[in-house]
Amino acid sequence: MVVSLAVLFISRNGLRDRHSYGYYRFFALEFTLLSVVRNLRVWFADPFSVLQIISWLLLVCSLYLAVSGFKLLGSSRAADKSDPGELVQTGIYSLVRHPLYSSLVFLSAGSLFKRPSLFSAILLFGCAYTATVTALAEEKINIDRFGDRYEDYIGRTRMFIPYLF
Repeated sequence: MVVSLAVLFISRNGLRDRHSYGYYRFFALEFTLLSVVRNLRVWFADPFSVLQIISWLLLVCSLYLAVSGFKLLGSSRAADKSDPGELVQTGIYSLVRHPLYSSLVFLSAGSLFKRPSLFSAILLFGCAYTATVTALAEEKINIDRFGDRYEDYIGRTRMFIPYLF
């Protein structure tokens, strides 16, 4: 509940405009949070089962994407705050355009494998759908902001999964 309130607080501006990426990002975060909370009781149950191993691999991917993405964004902002037009294209961003949204999808998928169910699959689908809509809305803004540089970047990278999607 407290985390949902924090997500609501962070998303308050985006929720005012249904066409902003912040609106859909709120739902991607909530789908992910609900998936994790729903399966938290079985997070460490039967640790060496095939489903748990798949789950942990997905969760490690999620953590890597989140840490790498935040680290690069933080260092690029710290490096030159006077350049609002900086486009990060190094590290994980050289492979995927939206590692932070991708991280949410991997986290939801990892949670699904903790205790597979139709409801968890629906939560994963909801997260993936809203993360994709969020990314597409953000890409429109980035094309306006960066122009041809961003369109070239789209041609060289994938949205969420390196070399696949």
